[in-house]
Amino acid sequence: MTAAHTIPHPRRWQRRPGERPRQILEAAFRVFGARGFHQATLDDVARQAGITKGTIYLYFPSKAALFTAMLKTRITAVIPSTEPRTGRAASSLEGRLALIGQDIYRFLSSPAYLAMFRTVVGEVAQFPEIAAQVYREGILVANRRFAAVIRTAIRSGEFRDVDAMVASRAFIGMFLIFAVSQRLLGGERIYPIADDAVVTTVTDIFLNGLRARKAPEVVARPRRRRRPSVVRRGPAPSADRTRIDRTGMRSGT
Repeated sequence: MTAAHTIPHPRRWQRRPGERPRQILEAAFRVFGARGFHQATLDDVARQAGITKGTIYLYFPSKAALFTAMLKTRITAVIPSTEPRTGRAASSLEGRLALIGQDIYRFLSSPAYLAMFRTVVGEVAQFPEIAAQVYREGILVANRRFAAVIRTAIRSGEFRDVDAMVASRAFIGMFLIFAVSQRLLGGERIYPIADDAVVTTVTDIFLNGLRARKAPEVVARPRRRRRPSVVRRGPAPSADRTRIDRTGMRSGT
């Protein structure tokens, strides 16, 4: 092959110029998640990304801007799917809910989600607009997706007619409580609970709390026949009983 046909090997910065922001955001997520907004520095992020601090300023003018952009890129990650992953199918509503619950709990228990959860909760006072955006574009979207599943079950008669959004939040919220208590608060050491037990029990409680209730069957009682009225009569007068004649005088036999 001649030199004219040789394709020059591109330099690193030529090879992936569009990946640099993503690389910085991934590093920011790890650093902010581990140290929080105030403890983390742009030097830490640069070191994690393997770049210079000056490179960060080419894309993000400040640490606050980087933190905001980092959370925005993670919003879609807080939306667990309401559809079971490919290759798993369940014919019954109970089986489908169990699969969805399994995916939700796995996601909420993941180090990536818990790092973001801890960061957002810790910085909500300083970044209320970001927390609101996480709610609108993350939590609310997830609730609406699962609420659609609940409404379908209501229309089919499998679930009672309830507020689907409240029920959706309750289902996801039960798993979030377990994820936070077990993974962040030391529950795994103090009172370990198998993931399968959490999913099975929570799904069972949720499903049977929403399952449509059958109206009690009214059994018609046989009509009771009315007994004929009985006329009570006094005892028949004896032959030797004193009689009173028409004149009102007593006479005896």
